[in-house]
Amino acid sequence: MNGKRYADSQNPYSLPPPADQGQTGHRARLLDRYIKAGVSSLGDYEILELLLTFALPRRDTKPIAKALISRYGTVSAVVNAPLDELCGMGGLGERSAALFMLVRDMISQCLSESFAKKPVIIHRLDLEEYLRFHLGHRRDEFIVAVFLDAGHSVIDTEIIAEGTVSRCAVYPRKIIDKALRCGAASFILAHNHPAGSVYPSEEDWCTTERLISVARYLDMPLLDHVIISKDQVVSMKEFDRWPI
Repeated sequence: MNGKRYADSQNPYSLPPPADQGQTGHRARLLDRYIKAGVSSLGDYEILELLLTFALPRRDTKPIAKALISRYGTVSAVVNAPLDELCGMGGLGERSAALFMLVRDMISQCLSESFAKKPVIIHRLDLEEYLRFHLGHRRDEFIVAVFLDAGHSVIDTEIIAEGTVSRCAVYPRKIIDKALRCGAASFILAHNHPAGSVYPSEEDWCTTERLISVARYLDMPLLDHVIISKDQVVSMKEFDRWPI
């Protein structure tokens, strides 16, 4: 059999070449370390290396994992990377690259389930963690509205708009219409700054001021406008310019 037919993008019924004993022993020790000491006992590339062994059981996944960390920097950035970029890196095929998407979506689902049951005001850090995961590594700008009931619990979270790396159009009417349809008593706006700076721009302030004015007229206050980057979360409400 042709030894080259082992990539996961090839015929799934073809047999990959057998792993050598050294490689098998290494991944067994890696798994044992994780089971006994947890993920904190592994380096960034080792987390990816171990994960990939489940999709590529007969290949040396260490070089692939190291290449991914070298390119993206963190585990979080890898699982948020586009599928088409991951395919082909170090020989990754669509099946193994999709594993990272599955991990990302599972974490997102877990956060959504946990987040939706908690009061936002009491658990501000949960809100920040949830939004940072969803927006922090996005390469384009996204705007999200979090709609709350009278007890400040989450009713719904929705991406309102998305744009280029430097511009994303916000339409207050769309946000207010959605808030009215889901019966929100108040809402929080959040968007990311892919370039890294979390300082509010003049456009951020103009959008916020318009929304506050319209929402106040409808007795549906905008509680905060949060800006997210890869490493920071900033509340615009903490600035002196926030309308009282």
